Amino acid sequence: MKTNGTKILVVDDEIGYRKVLNNVLTERGFHVKTAASGEEALAELKKQEFPLVIIDMKLPGGIDGLELLQRIKGTYNSSVLIMTAYGGIETAVEAMRRGAFNYITKPFNLDEIILNIDRMIAQQKIIEENKYLHSELEKVYGLKKIVGSSKEIQKVLDMISRVAFSSATVLITGESGTGKELVARAIHFTGNRKDEKFVVINCATLSENLLESELFGHVKGAFTGAIKDKKGLFEEADSGTLFMDEIGDIPKSVQAKILRVLQEGEFISLGDTATKKVDVRIIAATNQDLLQRVQEKEFREDLYYRLNVINIRMPPLRERKEDIPLLVKHFIEKYNKKENKQIKGISPEVETEFYTYHWPGNVRELENVIERAITLTNEDVISINVILPLVKKEGRTEFVGDDLLSQPYKEARRKALDAFNVKYITNVLNKTSGNVTNAAKESEIERQYLQRMLKRYNIKSKDIF
Repeated sequence: MKTNGTKILVVDDEIGYRKVLNNVLTERGFHVKTAASGEEALAELKKQEFPLVIIDMKLPGGIDGLELLQRIKGTYNSSVLIMTAYGGIETAVEAMRRGAFNYITKPFNLDEIILNIDRMIAQQKIIEENKYLHSELEKVYGLKKIVGSSKEIQKVLDMISRVAFSSATVLITGESGTGKELVARAIHFTGNRKDEKFVVINCATLSENLLESELFGHVKGAFTGAIKDKKGLFEEADSGTLFMDEIGDIPKSVQAKILRVLQEGEFISLGDTATKKVDVRIIAATNQDLLQRVQEKEFREDLYYRLNVINIRMPPLRERKEDIPLLVKHFIEKYNKKENKQIKGISPEVETEFYTYHWPGNVRELENVIERAITLTNEDVISINVILPLVKKEGRTEFVGDDLLSQPYKEARRKALDAFNVKYITNVLNKTSGNVTNAAKESEIERQYLQRMLKRYNIKSKDIF
């Protein structure tokens, strides 16, 4: 570990811990300052910058460890390591949510302290090299695939930038097809592990025995068919990231072993007796309600809290419909190249269909629809006749009168869609007393698009109610 005289501030009211840390870190070339309270720590921070700060959660006076952390993260660019007694782990996890780099429990192991400081130094180096993180994020390949400008997606991108350089475990939740793996890749390729492996496993596709072997590996003779030693994915991902998709489907027997990796950074391969140490960041994803699984005794509560240190929720497409035009453009460009076509866009009828459609398969379904439509389309614009057979019936609101059934399909479809739009818009405006902004929020469509529909159907919002 190259210290380069890095400055460390140690904040602890127990003089014994202050002396031990001061001596150990000074011997290793650090410049150490100590403080016995939050007030003393803030006074030291005003005098000089400390890239690294070690804080005990229980401090005397009016500023406890959590508040001191909040003040530091709000003013300085310091990396903060939390120290806590075993009974204070819940508070320490909350500290990580608020920006702490990691936490260790007292009495601590000095090697663990040094390992965390080593990682914090690496984090500080990256922070210094990337002062304008948001502009740098655009250059990272993982983030380029997260398309959208809605508030919901901006929240996701902000969370990625905040957790990418941390060692905290991340749990990504959301329905199937919302892009959870894209977020996991963005976190990895943005952070300080980007030059290491990003390993993926879908936990729902493997049996209990096979899953255990895939994760932890096995030695020759561990079971029938184990003809040679096999390295597990935790070992493959050492120093990098292991993305565990569909984590909610893991059997309880395997859950205990994953918990050990998270707590101790170690595991034992099947059929082996030797313990292996690994440094792996785990990012997990699920479309299930894990807390409900905990209540049903199907998922370990301690593992749930270890996984859910940082939670990122991927919104379903129906909650971010204002992103549909950008997504459509992105997918058309992608599959134009693949199919060697020059399709320019979608028709107004398709645009209306996409906004009113429920998208049960989310972004993955939209991409699939665009890919198939481009394959089937011989014109330069994707028409409604191509789209309708490609979308699921359960995702569409039907509104067809018997009088339309005898008319030509294209004309009947246009009239039915117009009638639905008028009825839907009138209904939502009635509910919001004619307020267009509230109506747009209620219907989960873009305000500008709603205004275009009002103009198209000559609906006066002030006359609705």
